[in-house]
Amino acid sequence: MKRLPRFGLYILVVISVMISFLPIVWLILTSLKTTAGIYAWPPQYLPQPFTLANYTKIVTESPELLLYVLNSFIVGVGCTALTLSIGGLAGYALSRLRMPRATVLMVFILAVSMFPPVSLLPSLFQNFLNLGLLNTYLGLIIAHTGLFLPFTVWMLASYFATLPPEIEEAARMDGMGLMRIFLSIVIPLSWPGFVATGLIVFIFSWNEFPLALVLMTQNAMRTAPVGISLYPGEYAFPWETISTATVIAIVPILVITAIFQKQIVGGLTAGAGK
Repeated sequence: MKRLPRFGLYILVVISVMISFLPIVWLILTSLKTTAGIYAWPPQYLPQPFTLANYTKIVTESPELLLYVLNSFIVGVGCTALTLSIGGLAGYALSRLRMPRATVLMVFILAVSMFPPVSLLPSLFQNFLNLGLLNTYLGLIIAHTGLFLPFTVWMLASYFATLPPEIEEAARMDGMGLMRIFLSIVIPLSWPGFVATGLIVFIFSWNEFPLALVLMTQNAMRTAPVGISLYPGEYAFPWETISTATVIAIVPILVITAIFQKQIVGGLTAGAGK
């Protein structure tokens, strides 16, 4: 009888995983269908016939897609590096230093992260226009950093709190300064937390749409989500093009997630446990 609840939990997990992956599977299958197969009725669940013509077509006729993916990658890497650098220092200060009203400050940081990006667009656009940061990688990196920094601070502060303080106290007794302790001891011990947080921030930056749409107006500077969203015309919706382009755009995310899946799970569970 005790195995029944566990069996029911397994069934629930399997159903949840299937529901989560169904859109991705359907997207991949759609990209492998002909135009007639996509619009066939009743729907064809499997490609009949199987074709790679959509991938050949989009690479030859829409070479800007690879540029969109490159832009997303550059912005994602820059945002992740800058966010982890600032968020790591802030999170360590909040978790280790005896700061007055640290809890209030953490709640304030969380509250700031609740603001929708759309509410920031008018002021960001005007300020970035005055600073000459429109249609630049640096401008979008700064915007994404400000957007995802509260999440990074919360994640890393929670992970730092799981580290035993005795190691840092011993290093301090040996004469090491605070910054050297952070660089030489805390960061190596917190590597799973940094990897997990960095990958999540990278995915957030890769998928972000409103800021990238407004701050990157030139076609050559658009990110993958914005560029793909502009493929539909006024009277046509090319499903084969959009599905193929989306598959190409999500491949880097899937590969990175598959490579670092252990670090992601380890970093998230450690922070959540605390």
